[in-house]
Amino acid sequence: MVADNTPTTEQSSSPVAAQQEESSSFFSSLVSYFVPTAHAEAPEESTEEDSGDDSGEKPEEEEEEEEEEEPEDPAPAIREACEQGPCAEHLHHFQSCSTKVEEGKGFPGEDCVEEFFHLLHCVDPCAAPKVFKKLA
Repeated sequence: MVADNTPTTEQSSSPVAAQQEESSSFFSSLVSYFVPTAHAEAPEESTEEDSGDDSGEKPEEEEEEEEEEEPEDPAPAIREACEQGPCAEHLHHFQSCSTKVEEGKGFPGEDCVEEFFHLLHCVDPCAAPKVFKKLA
């Protein structure tokens, strides 16, 4: 009777293994729900591609795609126009400060961050409406 009451290792391991498998499948399905899996497509096998007849056409198609030019960004030109126009005083202060620092005439540790920020705070509000008008 004592031997009948104690479970053997085979009997106890199968429910535990089933429970572990069940929990791992739950977690894997949960992960696969939130993180999609991408599978690569198998390459098409064709005798025409192997013969080299179409090999000359593919690089030409790729070159045509690479030759497409992106439109020129109007923002740098607009920003420069604002620097030369209404923000010329701030630009002059920034350039004189940076020249002084580069020549070593400024005090140790001096930088031109304050002048740069003044320049940007003038240029950004000047250029932003013009840039957005060009984009629209």
